[in-house]
Amino acid sequence: MGKEKIISIFAILLLLVGTSSAVYVEVNKISTASIKINGQEYSIEELFNLGEIITIDTDEGEKIGVSIESMIIKSNIGCPPCFIYIIKGADGFQQTVEWEIMKTGILTDYPRVYFPDTAHKFWVKGVYEIEVKQQ
Repeated sequence: MGKEKIISIFAILLLLVGTSSAVYVEVNKISTASIKINGQEYSIEELFNLGEIITIDTDEGEKIGVSIESMIIKSNIGCPPCFIYIIKGADGFQQTVEWEIMKTGILTDYPRVYFPDTAHKFWVKGVYEIEVKQQ
């Protein structure tokens, strides 16, 4: 087999791997156009209409978004302090947050959560779900 045939076969294999990888990523992509809260699906727009828009100060400057406290209360979760909240990001990262911290946070429209005066590990990006669990 000539050198040119080997290079051609290698190039075709490389293209097939690249194409199948792109298809796999697209098929398994999690949509962040909506966020599930306690099993109920909400669009980002609905959440911004549901909750109060506030500005918070973080070590990265001011951030504007919907108050997580008002969003949770208005999404009909009885006794919000009685639960813990697992915030899940599209990249697979998730963070468990107690109500006292949730009350201070915001959800931005891209969707990311910020909590002032907390470590950045609490700031989940690409939020697609807020799971509500009994403590």
